Amino acid sequence: MEPKTGSEAPSPREMPSFVEEAYFSGSRMGEALDWCIDRHDRELHCDVQGVLNATGKEVRFKGRILKFRKGVLTRRIAVLVEEDLRRKKVGNLDTVLTVGGEGATHEDVAATQITLQNYLKRNLDDDLYYDGRDLQQAVKDLEKVRQSRQVSCTVWGRRASDKLPILIRGNLVGASLKPAPILLEGFLEVRVEPEDSVGDPKIFIIAQPQLLIGPSSNPNLTILADKVYVQPFAWKEAPAYRDVLSTRNLTVTVRGGKKLIENVSFSIQEGEMLAIIGESGAGKTTTIKALIGDIPSTGVARIAGIDSKQTSKVRHFFGYCPQDLNYMYETFTPLENIIAFGKQYDIPEWQLIQRGKALLRDFDILEKGNNATKELSGGQQRRASIAIALAHRPKVLLMDEPTSGLDPDNRSELWNYLTYINQEYGTSIVVITHYPSEAEFCDKVAVFMRGKSLVAFGTPANLKETMPSRGFSVGIVLEEVDPRARKVLESITGVRFVLQRGELLKIFTDEPLQIIAERCATALKDKKIAIKIVKTKAVADMVDYYIAITRGLITGKIEK
Repeated sequence: MEPKTGSEAPSPREMPSFVEEAYFSGSRMGEALDWCIDRHDRELHCDVQGVLNATGKEVRFKGRILKFRKGVLTRRIAVLVEEDLRRKKVGNLDTVLTVGGEGATHEDVAATQITLQNYLKRNLDDDLYYDGRDLQQAVKDLEKVRQSRQVSCTVWGRRASDKLPILIRGNLVGASLKPAPILLEGFLEVRVEPEDSVGDPKIFIIAQPQLLIGPSSNPNLTILADKVYVQPFAWKEAPAYRDVLSTRNLTVTVRGGKKLIENVSFSIQEGEMLAIIGESGAGKTTTIKALIGDIPSTGVARIAGIDSKQTSKVRHFFGYCPQDLNYMYETFTPLENIIAFGKQYDIPEWQLIQRGKALLRDFDILEKGNNATKELSGGQQRRASIAIALAHRPKVLLMDEPTSGLDPDNRSELWNYLTYINQEYGTSIVVITHYPSEAEFCDKVAVFMRGKSLVAFGTPANLKETMPSRGFSVGIVLEEVDPRARKVLESITGVRFVLQRGELLKIFTDEPLQIIAERCATALKDKKIAIKIVKTKAVADMVDYYIAITRGLITGKIEK
């Protein structure tokens, strides 16, 4: 048990720049609630300034909105506090604070101003909030969840025996509806472990504040609830972390001492997309398998702050799509596959059905819900496999050559879906690909070479800027392919190297591009090689970068 004033706020996670923001004064709480209602399925955050009613002191904090209500008598927002912004911090803020408008006395905070932020991400959080008077609804909701999951419960309220303010944290062990003088009332049972493992655990009865005839239990162990915060699956929560995926000196050695990868170090932040490119046998898939703890390794590999060697715990935080689609049950429908694989994560079937339908709708294959997986096209099967990997809502989605075997149109379409999932669900994505051009879709790129492991890592723009002239070149398009052209251009003074793709040649140099362009045009005309177009500032792409680094024409750079 703890005093009502104290609970450590969760460490703030670095959030992306918001894409929609609205400001309201405390007197406009109704309009602020309307703004939230219009975006009820989005993950909403807020910055609140106001007065803490318990102390009369000014308060400011940031947090994620758990619940909002606009009624005739009730106008409030419940906020999970993520950052305490008070200049003078006297005591800790509650983990959850209720916010009312200016002058509100029944909420924790009377807001003078509130800034609402929408990151255009779907609200995927499973945590729940209930006012003390909502325990009937809490019982209905939690009966579904607690049968298959451990549920952590934090309760703020008053002890029935002496009305002393109290805060408890524990695991939910019971939820029931019992007769009352007028209507059924909800009750929760919360098991609280003793501090420092001294003594026996206690079972507290959580009752509604309007309780008139109490349950037959010890009044010292009965709490009239003001606020109830519920975290399903709380025991699998990730620790605080900076990078959602990180490796440091990751090395995989096989018998005989041969190292498949050596000293691989890179990281991505929450919400980023990473492309891993490289030739066959360079160690791309080996790196992914080491990341998920599928093969022995040395060094450090973490997903959501959890060491990958803790396989039973880390598996809940990543989804994996292998290149081979044969792992799916071909006689099952896509939804049946989602249910079959999702049950491995102890997720109840009713919830897998809800999530599965939403995922299949997002991947535009919901209408194939009654078809056996084997009846789907290759692109549709790939989308179904991604939906399976996302059913348990992982922090990171790992994909091994998802576009292999797809035609250009289907490859482009699949990347559109991946970008949508990344933005809508906020899922970080790691994609192994044989196509360097696909790295342009990603925030970061890791380049592997056979026998050298990781040779370059960074954003596509920063990597391309390491090429001569910061990635700009002279571009020449020939009337037709001429095998002499490349050798002619490479012999010109000032030319570093030439990359050719059909009729297109890109000439890289450290000298002024206009001067080199004139030299190239003159040299080709002297050899009677017909020119169609000359461009003095052609832009390098990731294909150019990949060719240059694998041929040893440039040196790779690994960003920290």
